[in-house]
Amino acid sequence: MKCMLFLHSFFLEVVNCCGFIICFIAIDSTNVSAQISTDRLYKVLTLTGEKQAARDLPQDHGVTGLYQKLLKLTTTASVLHTQAHPDDEAADLVTYLGRGTGARTALLSLNRGESGGNVVGVEAFEALGLLRTEEFLLAASYYGLDDLYFTKLVDYGFSKRVEEAYDKWGKENVMREMVKVIRINRPLVIVSRFHGSERDGHGNHQAAGEISQQAFLLAGDPLAFPEQISGEGLRPWKALKFYRGGVQENEHWNIGLNTGEYSPWLGKSYKNFAALGYSFHRSQFAGQINEVSGPAVQYYERLHSNLKSNEKENSFFDGIDTTITGIFTMSGETAPAGIMPLLTDIATDITQAIAALRVDTPVAVVSQLTDGLSKTRAAIRLLTYPSEALFLLRIKERQFTDAINTALGIHLQGIAVPENTSNTRNFWEPLPTMGVAVAGKTFKVQVELVNNSTVSISPKLIRITGPAGTRLIGNEAVFNQLRPNEKITQSCEVTLSENAPYSQPYFYLDSLQQNQYFLKNPAYEYLPWGAPAMNVSATYTINGEAIELQMPVQVRQANLPYGYNDYTLKIAPAIAVNIQSRHGIIPLNKKVKSIDVTIELVNNYDSIISGSLALKVPTGWKTVPQQKAFSFSRAGEKNNFTIKILMQGIEQKNYAIQATALANGKDYTEGYELINHRDMDQAVLYHPAIANIKGMNVTITPGIRIGYVMGVGDEVPRCLEQLGATVQLLNPSDLSSAVLSKYDVIMIGTRAYAVRSDLNTYNQRLLDYAKNGGHLIVLFQTPEFVPQKMAPYPAVLPDNSEEVSEEDSPIQLLDEHHRVLNYPNKITVKDFEHWEEQRGSKFFSTWDAAYTPIVATHDKDQAPQSGGWLMAKFGKGYYTYCAYSFHRQLPNGVTGAYRIMANLISFGKK
Repeated sequence: MKCMLFLHSFFLEVVNCCGFIICFIAIDSTNVSAQISTDRLYKVLTLTGEKQAARDLPQDHGVTGLYQKLLKLTTTASVLHTQAHPDDEAADLVTYLGRGTGARTALLSLNRGESGGNVVGVEAFEALGLLRTEEFLLAASYYGLDDLYFTKLVDYGFSKRVEEAYDKWGKENVMREMVKVIRINRPLVIVSRFHGSERDGHGNHQAAGEISQQAFLLAGDPLAFPEQISGEGLRPWKALKFYRGGVQENEHWNIGLNTGEYSPWLGKSYKNFAALGYSFHRSQFAGQINEVSGPAVQYYERLHSNLKSNEKENSFFDGIDTTITGIFTMSGETAPAGIMPLLTDIATDITQAIAALRVDTPVAVVSQLTDGLSKTRAAIRLLTYPSEALFLLRIKERQFTDAINTALGIHLQGIAVPENTSNTRNFWEPLPTMGVAVAGKTFKVQVELVNNSTVSISPKLIRITGPAGTRLIGNEAVFNQLRPNEKITQSCEVTLSENAPYSQPYFYLDSLQQNQYFLKNPAYEYLPWGAPAMNVSATYTINGEAIELQMPVQVRQANLPYGYNDYTLKIAPAIAVNIQSRHGIIPLNKKVKSIDVTIELVNNYDSIISGSLALKVPTGWKTVPQQKAFSFSRAGEKNNFTIKILMQGIEQKNYAIQATALANGKDYTEGYELINHRDMDQAVLYHPAIANIKGMNVTITPGIRIGYVMGVGDEVPRCLEQLGATVQLLNPSDLSSAVLSKYDVIMIGTRAYAVRSDLNTYNQRLLDYAKNGGHLIVLFQTPEFVPQKMAPYPAVLPDNSEEVSEEDSPIQLLDEHHRVLNYPNKITVKDFEHWEEQRGSKFFSTWDAAYTPIVATHDKDQAPQSGGWLMAKFGKGYYTYCAYSFHRQLPNGVTGAYRIMANLISFGKK
């Protein structure tokens, strides 16, 4: 099993990320008081903790996992790989270095990919950033990554110019973030994924490449961002070499790495094993795996070196002493008396452990590992000041304990279950399941510690910890011995404080216009997630060495018939209040006197709970009824409640409606979005239970019926209904055999051709529908859509199709008299103001003369693009391709986007 073991004198704060354990280590201050301030922000992290079962890798257990941990013990090599977004990484590089050479590997992403696409769900913006964080963590488990960092920068969308990235983020701010991560991680080598030039394409990519080079130089300068040193306890760090990737064989390069090399302990080449991990960026690539056979040489160019280096190198670490005994040679520090013999002995213990490794008896290496651990701890005690040697030896201590744990096959798990769960279970009975924990409520945590080895260990303590004010009964059990192939079980009764904080990200945005996150808790800055709600820890000794394991408490949820999934325990409100449409519009011309607001209540309370639901509305408005009673009897129950709002006149402005559920004497005024996808831990995004309604000057032709072919998932159908249209989602049966002529418009949703095989099968029926008098509207698509074959007239949508990423790009109306720009709303360039993130993507490059381009736009230094909105008469009907980003604009209430959409769906109607 993969787990982390730690010296008892360390304070540990463990963060669970999709089954990874990210651990802060702060050394006890008994030796040196200055160490706390200096070292607490080193944030020595690891992603090599025990993973939850659904996300665990066999390659990290048994002798294969043990051998890789022994490799890490042999070296102090470390590398930081920089990139702009999740999915930018050279996955094969970090996999080869981490799993093949034992180097400590880290990835730094400038953002979480909030503005990317999403082919697996409806998550967008913040929610998509959380999903992509989980995807990245799952990918990282395959890479064997040690550290994963994100800056506080927010992905604002595609950018062609690096200047736009700096306008959005601030160049100095990007530099400050990257310098700080370098000073925290302290890598020997930095490898940039990008060049830092126009060849990188995306402005974010270019910024990542350019800033990486400059940050390499500045991180070692104490005058650069001195507040990080004087105020935050960091120290300057001068990495020894800097490389950049993406180099071709016919260009200048210094290292060629064959990541196609076969790994006997992985059962695949490093490149192909990395490809398995990379495929978990599913929201971007729908899980595609691109495996290759044979050699796969990747080339890297060295741009900076702080030591003498050969023109051609075999490794990033050529010329660097990465041995245990070379720690002081590499750091340039003076070795204290008595430490060098210890380092020599540590290196010998590691060599002997590797020699003693046997497939059938992994425990044979434990004596050498505990000897090495003991000497490592002795060496640490000799270092009475903050130093690079101390930093490296702490990492070695962690690696020793991790290897010991794997050799022994130690398993520690804490599962939260309902309060009434029996502590014994017959094998035929279903496993106990639980959703979330609720503040003030009681549940149990069932703990098991298993010794899978052939030797005994001596457990000292099993303990559960939770938020401040948590009441624990049956905690801190003490044991004497755990014999081979035996387990210890313990049950603890937990009652959370009424003020226990909800589980949510430590970072947040106040609005989508922000380009950087605020932090609720700066202690977790740059980490994927904050601390878990509760932890379970166990302390035991082996050969006289004390070992502490710490794991997040989890919950088990049924996913039948596919078994059960384990997730990190979350604390949530007893009642979650979710307004179904948090953004809406009311067309002024409809003279609406009332609207219905639907509120979903989610019950997390594990017994009977009753209360009332009410809406707070603007002055002069009324609700019918004034409140609605609700009652739940079981956790997990949901119900929708509709309250009518009577309005006195609507003006062209914004209105706020607040929903409040009152139960057990407490007001509940927020809900959450549960981000839950296969193989990944759950993430939660909270939002206030407020609906923002906008009175809007927009008109459509009355009585329009729309058939909508949903693609990857969007909120366009809901927005069309708010305009006054009747919308039906079309399923495969509808596309194959339904009477399509009953629809005034059929709209093909975002990226539908990429994910709907039935759409490709029955595309001709849709073309016939248009030819016979309907209006077929195709929204933004990816190159799976081939207009040469799938549209009525020839056109080209190339793989590198144009997009206009600047949301305020200039607009030219190509034919102001075209009916689509005049009925039923007069469209002007003002309707393209206040757009968000981008204009559009995947524009046609060339098209038949039968198409009429409606609008032209362009980014700075880009030629005018008129292939984003094309319309054509086709038989008795019409065909439209419109790649403008309605899927982003409509859900956020952009007035002009609604007016343009209203004209599109009204086109051809009287």
